[in-house]
Amino acid sequence: MTLKRYETAILFDPELPEDARKEFLVKLTGIVAAYKGEVLKTDDWGNRKLAYPIKKRSNAFYTFLLYTGDRGVVEEVERNIKISEGILRHLTTLHTAALPPKVEAAAPPAADAPADSGAPAPETPQAPTPPAEA
Repeated sequence: MTLKRYETAILFDPELPEDARKEFLVKLTGIVAAYKGEVLKTDDWGNRKLAYPIKKRSNAFYTFLLYTGDRGVVEEVERNIKISEGILRHLTTLHTAALPPKVEAAAPPAADAPADSGAPAPETPQAPTPPAEA
């Protein structure tokens, strides 16, 4: 059975210090790990203008957390978000989009393969060019 992926958007108070935000995200990472999950991606968007004021704030610091975990991980993450000071809003969704594959370094060419076999390179067919008008 594969673990489900979740994405939580967190809107922090813009006046909250950066170290407090980082400390809270480390705490959430520990909670996810306790539920046999892992944080796949943390995406900080920075300070953005809100569409409407929330708790008399017109800006918020946006952070997106993509993670997996066993049953109950979302409830525990949201419980900790609700009791934390300095968070204006949050939203958790089930993440169904495919993740981009990890880019791995290309394998170096084999040492025993000849660099030039002497055979001509295969030609690629080219589309015919239209004749120039005079």
